[in-house]
Amino acid sequence: MELISFVIPVYNSEKSLDELCKNITSLSYSYGFDYEIILVDDCSTDNSRKAMEMLSCSNPKIISVFLEKNSGQQNAIFCGLGLSRGSLVVNMDDDLQHPIDVVPKLIDEIKKGFDIVYGITDVRYDENYRNFGSKLTDRLFTYILKKPRDKRISSFRIIRRTTVDSILLDNYRYVYISAAVVKHSHKIGNIFYRKACRKHGKSNYNFKKQLIIFFRIIVYYSNFSFLEIFRKRGRQYKIKKIINR
Repeated sequence: MELISFVIPVYNSEKSLDELCKNITSLSYSYGFDYEIILVDDCSTDNSRKAMEMLSCSNPKIISVFLEKNSGQQNAIFCGLGLSRGSLVVNMDDDLQHPIDVVPKLIDEIKKGFDIVYGITDVRYDENYRNFGSKLTDRLFTYILKKPRDKRISSFRIIRRTTVDSILLDNYRYVYISAAVVKHSHKIGNIFYRKACRKHGKSNYNFKKQLIIFFRIIVYYSNFSFLEIFRKRGRQYKIKKIINR
């Protein structure tokens, strides 16, 4: 039975984690694959840690990881990728906006020969700066990383094991998962879906964070050799505790 890893960065999502994990478990039974859920808490300030501990105690397939300090969503995902064992790895957000019924479509699409498949939506319920930032990032990926123009990226994706192993070899302090993937492969697929409204909490992004991400991608993932002196190396996160691994 194929093992699929679900890597989910967690930040202040105590109200959605139980439903999210139940959805993944139910899906695995319905479609006949084995699974593991890797929850990586980026120092939440609510009761996410307690919720994760309870979930891991009730299900050995749920691995809870607690970082020593807040390291950012991308580092939390990178940490989870390093602990994953599945032949395919699914990245989902922790807020239930990524519909679980899209996952089988991602699985079917990646088996057509892609290295990564993104779930893409044209429906936006969040702030205008997120939309603007997404468009800016897309242009950046197209012109600097040579991403195919007709392909888009998002935080909802499925990645082949060989591609995960390749990006884990990167030793830069700043991590941006999609940039690392596109750097290693242009075999990119897209699945379109309708995005769900956020049930709990609110977005942790703002314009300043989007701008910082934009410039760091240029510094760490462009081919401009003169920027090499600014590329710091070494992991930015440190694991404090792991349950079920």
